[in-house]
Amino acid sequence: MKISKRLMLGAMVCTVLASNVPAKPYPPGTQLAPKQEITLNNGAEVTSIDPAKQAAEPAFNLGRDLFEGLAVQDKEGKTLPGIAKSWSANDDNTVYTFKLRRSKWSNGDPLTAHDFVYSWRRLLNPETASPYAWFAAIPRIKNSAKIMKGEAGPETLGVRAVDDVTFEVTLEQPVPFFLKLITHPVLVPVHQETIEKYGNAWTQPENIVTNGAFTVSEWKVNEKMVLKRNPYYWDKNNVVLERITWLPIGDANVALNRYLAGEIDQALSIPSAQKKSLLKKYPDEVADASASLGSIFYYMNTQQGPTKDVRVRKALSYAINRDIMTKAILQNGGIPMYTLVPPQTDGFKPFTPEYATWSQKQRNEEARKLLAEAGYNQSNPLKLTFTVPTFSVDVKMATAMVGMWKSVLGARVEIKQLEPKVFYALKEPGDIHRGGWTADYNEASTWLDIFVTDGEYNDSKYRNPDYDQLMTSSKTMNDPAEAYRQAETLLIEDMAIIPVYRRGNDQYLIKPYIGGYERTNPEAAYYRKNVYVKAR
Repeated sequence: MKISKRLMLGAMVCTVLASNVPAKPYPPGTQLAPKQEITLNNGAEVTSIDPAKQAAEPAFNLGRDLFEGLAVQDKEGKTLPGIAKSWSANDDNTVYTFKLRRSKWSNGDPLTAHDFVYSWRRLLNPETASPYAWFAAIPRIKNSAKIMKGEAGPETLGVRAVDDVTFEVTLEQPVPFFLKLITHPVLVPVHQETIEKYGNAWTQPENIVTNGAFTVSEWKVNEKMVLKRNPYYWDKNNVVLERITWLPIGDANVALNRYLAGEIDQALSIPSAQKKSLLKKYPDEVADASASLGSIFYYMNTQQGPTKDVRVRKALSYAINRDIMTKAILQNGGIPMYTLVPPQTDGFKPFTPEYATWSQKQRNEEARKLLAEAGYNQSNPLKLTFTVPTFSVDVKMATAMVGMWKSVLGARVEIKQLEPKVFYALKEPGDIHRGGWTADYNEASTWLDIFVTDGEYNDSKYRNPDYDQLMTSSKTMNDPAEAYRQAETLLIEDMAIIPVYRRGNDQYLIKPYIGGYERTNPEAAYYRKNVYVKAR
């Protein structure tokens, strides 16, 4: 079969890669600083560093430092061996066999295939209540859906340890992008004995056992988390950093001031009012970020309230001037979006909705017409709630959008600001709330699967049987591009979300003595094991 040959070729490539001696992360001749420590801003306090409890980018950032799964990614997003040094698939691509390295946990215990079996079962076990259990069900691992629904026990999951260094995964049907999934931070192993001994307290610094390049040495909630190099990491000889301090600063202005004061080594989000002058003032500290597979959109409640009416949803979307949002408000290289999936996604064929071809004047006129048809006018104005986290950029975006809705539609929209930890845990966020997604893997289903009925992150409560059928059938297609195109067309015709922009090429500030931190990975998957501090 065509798919089988392609996957087997991938397996052979991985075997060759694994046979090479890992290289130092810095070029020959680099003079290293005697003190290998960096301080970074993570943007928010995390609710958990338990891989099974992670659900947002701040937690994934830490997860990539603390744990390592079967595979990792390089700076271009290609899959590379991690704990698995090689892999192969059977003839019909339903059984994958991973050969593991001889590696250890941070307490010195050997890491084996049995750890992966325990960890993947735990992830899907309903008792774990993982917000990302659905991710392990995407590749149709045998019995994964039944386990999530409580219809089968975790021990029936299609994974097994053939021996200590051989991990086998059985799928219910071929999924061409399976190998793209295994780099995700929720599919890492966890230390069973530690979890069973300490329960929910297992992630505390005095208890935690990790297998990644770093482990936790200190955690003061809402202040900082300090990571130290893991002396038992399999590639420890090529990890240069000794210490990483993560700060949970949500305000871009505060983070920038601390960067300028020398307290933080990287400023990713620079307030637009200061950006041009700062980039000019510190030319030696300017770095480029490639366009990521990220899409910023806003959920609209399709089942309750005023946004239950598709005419209201379309009016709200049309009234947003995306050029102003990206060029005047954000000034971060963002590119206006009128659909969900970034067009550079591997194997995806984007479509252009009709409203994207209109002028903003035409969109505004159509928005007013639709809102009037829905029964809203000066004597009966549209009233909504708009929920956002307290990140300064989100508040700025929401304020601009509310201004446009008032100007174009006469709508009265109340902005509700919540601390990030509260926002991410919110179950009933109101009429509209900030969404957004960065690819879990480079394939269109990472976005489109969100909006299937009862999807874990379907906060629009979108329900369309035709959409569900397209996404179900796409899982068994050699080329699902047309199914994806049709699904996205339905999503946008129903306007379940307000697409606003995707992240484009941008510039940020990083101290010139920091090396190995190029932000080129399309899935924003970065590993501090590759970072080093140069002598000043």
